[in-house]
Amino acid sequence: MVILNICEKCNRVCNVKYFQKNFENWTSGDNNIDKLIKDTQLLAHNHPSNALEWIPYYKLYNIKYIAKDELGEVYRANWIDGNINNWDYHIQNWQRINQNMFVTLKSLNNSKSFALEFINEVYKKFVYNENIKNSNFY
Repeated sequence: MVILNICEKCNRVCNVKYFQKNFENWTSGDNNIDKLIKDTQLLAHNHPSNALEWIPYYKLYNIKYIAKDELGEVYRANWIDGNINNWDYHIQNWQRINQNMFVTLKSLNNSKSFALEFINEVYKKFVYNENIKNSNFY
């Protein structure tokens, strides 16, 4: 039997608790990227498909180079698992949709400062905008 914690915001077991239970099972290898992904997951109370997740390289196939720009290289690939849809209570894991879907990959040049800039931009789009939507502004 799995004993789950109740979410303080939802007052029930929600997607956030399932994401939290998995935090120690993955890492991108970069603390800033890990924080960004975890922060989006901590906002996914009702919509788990809005959360970012770390996709290990071995979960991608048919990787093809598309282009290069001043920031790095762009690739396209198929993602074996597809994105999260719902939590499956019976198997205690995520149900996924769009298996083998196309995804775009971006490699960043070795500039650490640019990587942080890029992370901050993504952070603003996902986390900052989500906090505004969830705020009680009148």
